[in-house]
Amino acid sequence: MSYTIVLRDQAIYGGLVVPRVRPSFKVSNSELIEFLRDRLRDRDDAADRALYTVYVPDPAGNYNVLVSYDYPAVDAIPAGDVLVRVPKGVYARFEPNGDYHDPVEDVWAQVDDATASAEITRAYREEIEIWRGPKVELYISILV
Repeated sequence: MSYTIVLRDQAIYGGLVVPRVRPSFKVSNSELIEFLRDRLRDRDDAADRALYTVYVPDPAGNYNVLVSYDYPAVDAIPAGDVLVRVPKGVYARFEPNGDYHDPVEDVWAQVDDATASAEITRAYREEIEIWRGPKVELYISILV
C-alpha cells in the first residue's frame, strides 16, 4: 500500500447523479455507473477529458455519486447536469499498485487497509475517483 497526502483546490463538477450509494469499488464498477460514464463520453466535447466519480455525503450519512467532468465555472456546466462544488481539502491519493487485477478494487482495498491500520483517518467528506482512460486515481478526504 502506498499513498501520498495532497492538498486539492476547490473544484466544480457537473454530470449525472445516482443517489444513496456507499463509496466502494462495487459502486464504481457497477453497470449503472458505467452506463453514465458512457453517456458523458458520448458528448461532443468529451474527447480525452478526465472523468470524475465524486462521492458526496448528505446530512443523513448517505452518499450520492456524481459521474462528471470538472468545469472552470458554474456557467460552463451543460443545462440539466447536476452541479457539485467540492471545497479545498486534504486527501490521501491512491493509485493501483498491482495487488488486484481490477485497478478500482486495488485502490479501494488500499483505502480499507490504510484505514484499518490507522495510517489515515477518513473525514467522510467528498471522495473522488479520477479516470484518465483506463487509469484511475482515488482521493480520500482525511483528517489532519
